[in-house]
Amino acid sequence: MTLERLDGSRPVEPQRWWHRVLPDWTIQDRSQLWAWISAVLALLSATCSLLGYNFTAIALTAFLAASLVAISLARRPGEHEHQAAYLAEAQKLSQTGSFGWNVVTGELFWSDETFRIFDLASTARPSLGLVLKRTHPDDVTAVREAIDRAAKDKGDFSHESRLMLDDGAIRTIRVVARGMTNGRGQFEFVGAVMDITAQKKAHVELERSEQRYRHLFSRIPIALRQLDTSRLVALFRKLRAEGVTDLGSYLDSHPDFLRTCMDALSVQEANEWAIQSFGAGFVGRPMSETWRERPDTFRRAIESRFRGETHFEEETRMVTWDGRVVDVLFTTARVGPINNLEASLVATIDISERIRAQEKLRQVQAEFAHASRVSMLGELTASIAHEVNQPLAAIATHGAAGLRWLNRPTADLAEVRSAIENMVADTRRAASIVARIHGMAARKAPERHCLSLDEIIRESILFLRHEMESRGVTILHESGSAAPHVFGDRTQLQQVIVNLAINAVQAMTQLGYEERRIVISTAAQDAATLCCSVEDNGPGIATEHVGRLFESFFTTKESGMGMGLPICRSIVEAHGGRIGAGGSATHGGARFWFTLPVSSRSDLPAGA
Repeated sequence: MTLERLDGSRPVEPQRWWHRVLPDWTIQDRSQLWAWISAVLALLSATCSLLGYNFTAIALTAFLAASLVAISLARRPGEHEHQAAYLAEAQKLSQTGSFGWNVVTGELFWSDETFRIFDLASTARPSLGLVLKRTHPDDVTAVREAIDRAAKDKGDFSHESRLMLDDGAIRTIRVVARGMTNGRGQFEFVGAVMDITAQKKAHVELERSEQRYRHLFSRIPIALRQLDTSRLVALFRKLRAEGVTDLGSYLDSHPDFLRTCMDALSVQEANEWAIQSFGAGFVGRPMSETWRERPDTFRRAIESRFRGETHFEEETRMVTWDGRVVDVLFTTARVGPINNLEASLVATIDISERIRAQEKLRQVQAEFAHASRVSMLGELTASIAHEVNQPLAAIATHGAAGLRWLNRPTADLAEVRSAIENMVADTRRAASIVARIHGMAARKAPERHCLSLDEIIRESILFLRHEMESRGVTILHESGSAAPHVFGDRTQLQQVIVNLAINAVQAMTQLGYEERRIVISTAAQDAATLCCSVEDNGPGIATEHVGRLFESFFTTKESGMGMGLPICRSIVEAHGGRIGAGGSATHGGARFWFTLPVSSRSDLPAGA
């Protein structure tokens, strides 16, 4: 420790104030006491410094007093050296040095850490002049005024300033001190010098980050709202304490809790886009009104949060504050505590225009599909005529037979009854054929139901029976055992099967294959997916054509339009499935396949 008179005269050794406070204590007792206090307070100051917390004047003063005594005792040889080393390391860790200033005598002393902070050798003589010399030029006046004010007012002081080091680096320090009167009645300051350069830099970066967040929040062209989820978090914490691990099951048995969760959320802040989209006056508004149209989305969102997932996204419908219902892409991210509140950031993108465009596209696709079905029926005119002619001819035959039985001298009523029953059966068969044809030709909105794909395949084969027989094609149906049902439109799925089968027939007929075989099979691809494949033993598909088969207007047939397969793709994808093709099948020809999701309760329309 270095002491110096400000006037340059011979240094003096003032009476230590702890000698007056603890007159009967041995040096060992005092050193142990102050070493422990210094260590605890130094570590406390280090922790606070690293966390960016401000020190209180009392804690700093206690730290400094302990530091001064321990340093003084550490100067004594022998047993006290380890306490001094311990304290020095603690000061280095916390980047906090200590100093003393006798205002009356001008005496100054610095700890080793203070010399390090000022980037000076420990042999240098500390002085107020040296302090001002090290101070940044822009801060010299403020530091000098702070020193003069402290000497005049003789009160505690705290001041922040910058140092300019020899290499041009700038270091920010905070000086805090407490005044006291020594045994000789002289006023002294005992204080601490803290290197807060890293803290200042971190604070500046934090402010910049906050500013970037604010600019992003306010200017991004997406409706953003910051929700206070503190009460919801408290509700979840209570549920977990009660042993609840599955929120979905809990909501099934406590449906009113969903409304409780909605009421637990409140909007803290919204950007301009959110105000334009949902309206002003959002503060204090219940979230239940927003989710009036789709409470199921809110339920899935909070179940996601309960599972600890960091984000959730879904296309849904929300109600604005003025009562409008809008289609949105709803996304929420859990950002953690903001200003001591648990917060979530909610983004909503208005997709109403996209939904309307998709609906228009579906209408156009439906028109194309209808045109394709009518065109396909035109190609099957001969087969249709044959299918209808068979039951009509049978009706005529049975009618004629019935008349003959009636014209006998003794009418055989039993035979007449049998002929009439056969006529009724054939009439129903004819009506069924006409109904299938009408269903294929009718222009109507798709109606989705839970269906058996194998049943649809059997109906399609029945529809194609005469066409296959007339062209010498054997068509087989291999159904998977206990194949699950799918959720879809019967007519559209029949169109896919019929189209793929007719393509196979035309490909085999075009190249003059004599033995013609088609195999339609179904199998569960996994627990959630059903796969249907249509294979033939024809020429297969050229490698260069595989990637273009489902492009609009691409065809390999001499008189094809290139619309059948693209329509099949649009139908399958509208059902949530995929469609593809391969150049080589099990039977040597082409293989087309498509997948459909297995029907489940969630496939049903909302409210069903």
